[in-house]
Amino acid sequence: MVFYKSVFNTMNENWEVNSMMEFDHHQNIARAAFGDMLYDSDRNQLYYKALKKEITRLHKANKKVHVLDIGTGTGLLAMMAAKCGADSVYACEEFEESYKCAKEIIRSNYLEDKIVLIHKSSQKLKVGVDLPHRMNLLVTEVFDTELIGEGAISVFNHAHQELLTDDCIVIPSEAIVYAQVIESKYIRNFNRVNDVYHNKELLIKIPEDIKNCQGIESVFDLQLSELPTDSFKTLIPAQVMFRFNWSDKNGVITDRKNAIRCKSKENGIAHAAFVWWDLAMDTDGDIMLSCAPKWHLQQNNVPWRDHWIQGVYYFANEVNLKTNEEVNLIGYHDELSFWFDTNKSSSYLDVPFPYCECDFHRVISRTLIGQMNDHYLTNNYLTALKKYVQPNSVCLFVGNLSFMGLAAALFGAAKVYYYDVSGPQSFGKVLHSYIRSNDLEDKIVLLKTYKEVLEIISKQKENEEEICTVFMEPSKWILPEWIDIVRYSLQVNPKTNIFPKEGTVKIQAVEFDDLWKIRAPLTEVEGFEIIPFNEIVQESIKISDGLLEEKPLWEYPSKSLSSAYDLFTLNFESIANESSLILKNLLSVKIKNEGICHGLVCWVDWNLDTDTHISFGSSNRKIYNFDWYPYARQRIYFLNKYRNVSSEDIINCDAILCKNGNLLVSFCNTYDH
Repeated sequence: MVFYKSVFNTMNENWEVNSMMEFDHHQNIARAAFGDMLYDSDRNQLYYKALKKEITRLHKANKKVHVLDIGTGTGLLAMMAAKCGADSVYACEEFEESYKCAKEIIRSNYLEDKIVLIHKSSQKLKVGVDLPHRMNLLVTEVFDTELIGEGAISVFNHAHQELLTDDCIVIPSEAIVYAQVIESKYIRNFNRVNDVYHNKELLIKIPEDIKNCQGIESVFDLQLSELPTDSFKTLIPAQVMFRFNWSDKNGVITDRKNAIRCKSKENGIAHAAFVWWDLAMDTDGDIMLSCAPKWHLQQNNVPWRDHWIQGVYYFANEVNLKTNEEVNLIGYHDELSFWFDTNKSSSYLDVPFPYCECDFHRVISRTLIGQMNDHYLTNNYLTALKKYVQPNSVCLFVGNLSFMGLAAALFGAAKVYYYDVSGPQSFGKVLHSYIRSNDLEDKIVLLKTYKEVLEIISKQKENEEEICTVFMEPSKWILPEWIDIVRYSLQVNPKTNIFPKEGTVKIQAVEFDDLWKIRAPLTEVEGFEIIPFNEIVQESIKISDGLLEEKPLWEYPSKSLSSAYDLFTLNFESIANESSLILKNLLSVKIKNEGICHGLVCWVDWNLDTDTHISFGSSNRKIYNFDWYPYARQRIYFLNKYRNVSSEDIINCDAILCKNGNLLVSFCNTYDH
């Protein structure tokens, strides 16, 4: 039996290793353009096709072809250019590990005499030093979900100014950016924060500056292909907002604005723009690569990518529109980012760069904002919590970026000691704003350190303020501080109410349509051997990320292969008497559906009390028909080998839940039958 182990630290979401320097080094390698990018045969083949076409075109014009590949990565595009007959190929790579890998891969494909590899950023290259002369064909892939977020504009502009001939060919030659205006309560829930209601009555008021803030300026990247079409309404169909002519020797203008006068096709509120881009790979625009969602293309066989997906950009002004009403769709970009807005004005078309001034959106992730706006989850939590808050009592709240501790004071507690493990530096300002807005300054006592929490617990009788309830807001994982604080509270006062009652770590065998590609080893891409890169990346994955990935699984189609199993159950009322909180379990997961087992998904279900159950994993209630709870990220423990499984097959996993909340899971390298 061979086991691969992974340890996850639930506080800071970084892997625990002996050396942080070693961790950073290997994590950079593990996440450097690996997996789905190399599996993206559509991308690879279109680059190959464009190179062959343009190199052939230049040769037919009796010109020698001198290729520059910027950011070569694995060396794939440079090798393609060499195979297509380029007279010379120069490839540069700044990242040292990628440079070493590319060198080894080029050598293993017997192309070292045709490709000159340079360990530099393209913007440090000099003609006459690194290059013998200006190049007449540039091929590069320096794009991200936002197209220009990796500095594409400066890369192309510098190359034209310093490294390329005036008549050069560039692959890709052009990018086209599209924007579609939508109304969607679901999408809005990830950005705008709603007041908290309980039993249809206002309970927690959101500070006005937070409620009115347009949110953080960065793009919200989503797999829009998996977004159900009934979860949004298209008000303005996709419009061409910008074109980037990468072939223009004069370069791309860094700062631009474009305003399009449109008519709304339906009644609705303009909440956001869905944005994606296409690439014209060749100068004729015949070879096109599209990143549009499949419902826009109206076809199901759209190439899957996780390296280039679609983006959501929220509007500063949410405009009410009527059918056929005219509205401006305004787009902007600078050197690294886009932003969009709408208004009805015929003259005012200048909108400043979006900026979050309330700090809330800089501290709270979009996924957590969505969870806060989940009324069903919140109402269940508050209904259960209210049973444990006695009038004029003293309570202790332990949370992680949570405002729900305020509810105890609003339910009648005289005092709530409030400890948030995220620390006062990042969260304190926002929490103070919530406290002021709800007039709770005299009821909430903020504790800054773990030591202060223990002192309050130990001195509760001495201070004549017995803590009746210790509570937290359930989240996607079990806080290690929660376990220790609950245990100590019950040792000091066994009558303390603990809320929630218990948490169960669940696990389920799953087959993914495509997500497995981000971790699957590759030995060959488009006829080129890439074994050296694969070996280095796989080793770095084991050291840094282990076999675990954390993803919002509603974005990634999957099929369950087994029932959901209980891996561990922690009953918080009984842990005071536990001699050790290190739990072990050797679990056999029985397969019930045929398929390819890529891994096991892990999440936490919570029993708030005997009547109320909530889950952050497999969805037991329909939210736009999502199979997974959409306002949380689930954890995937990828198997080191993917195999076909059938009914009655068994996957053995050996798991340990440590006292600090870390989960260690090992999988057997073989399947039992």
